[in-house]
Amino acid sequence: MEAIQVIQGLALNDLDLTLVRRINQILSSIEHWIIRHIPKEDNGEADEITKLVQEKRESLQ
Repeated sequence: MEAIQVIQGLALNDLDLTLVRRINQILSSIEHWIIRHIPKEDNGEADEITKLVQEKRESLQ
């Protein structure tokens, strides 16, 4: 959900702008792509990465 909000421009800061640029760079090299929601219960690895990013952001504030 956060990635979709960032892409839509709902919550942009410097870190998000860098993320959006990187996402656009990756997606431009892929001919066909789909953004799909996967419940965090079904994707523990992504959930852990999200938690690490949130903790890092909180420590920077």
